[in-house]
Order: sequence, then C-alpha cells, then structure tokens
Amino acid sequence: MRDLSGAAIAALVPLLGPTVASTCIRASALSLGKTSDDLDEFDLPSIEINIRRVLAPVAPASAIDAVIAQIRGTL
Repeated sequence: MRDLSGAAIAALVPLLGPTVASTCIRASALSLGKTSDDLDEFDLPSIEINIRRVLAPVAPASAIDAVIAQIRGTL
C-alpha cells in the first residue's frame, strides 16, 4: 500500500506538474492540521474535496474522476 500523499501527487502530476501537485497536497494536509507525510486513508474524503475544487476550473469532471479513482486504486 502506498501512502495517500504519494498516491495523490503521482495522480496529479500529469495534470498539474510536480511542483503544483505537491503544493496542492501539502496545502490540503495543512488545512487538516497535518503535514503531507501524516495523511492517511481516513483523510481521503477531505483530500478528494480539495482536489475537485482545484481541478474544477481547468479539467473536465471525467478527468477529475479518473484522478480520484487512480488515488483510490493505489491505496
């Protein structure tokens, strides 16, 4: 099993690039009072909401759903 942070960043890199993907997950973790290294599978619903919010203006819903599915499949 992979950690949530690594799985989320890997799924986001093709759409956002490594720097923005990492920043997105780090900011999402901070909003939960955690570091990206402290994220676990119980944080996935909150991370999913943030990912959808970040990607909504620039990606179709099907692409966002695919990113979320990739993260879930990795965990």
